[in-house]
Amino acid sequence: MSVDNSDELLHTVLPPALEVLTAWSIAEAEADPTVFHHAMNRAFGDAAGAPDPWRGFADMMFGLSSLSGILLDELAEATGRSRGDVLHAVHLRYLDPTG
Repeated sequence: MSVDNSDELLHTVLPPALEVLTAWSIAEAEADPTVFHHAMNRAFGDAAGAPDPWRGFADMMFGLSSLSGILLDELAEATGRSRGDVLHAVHLRYLDPTG
């Protein structure tokens, strides 16, 4: 990935990552994982529709993985749980509907 400056990188990767993170927070508060699923579907659709879809997906994944790492560390610290325990809870709640 090449960008002209860090502002361009932030402008590219943060909006979809923040949208998904916000949707995750809303879904958690309202106990409705569909909010998260809709945000993910929209973010992936936007990446696929970008002028350079591969770059769009790479930018989105970079932003999401960066924010996810920060969020996992903060959640683990705040709850006194391990990163693995937090990941397991997220997986059961949002990625494995049969739980």
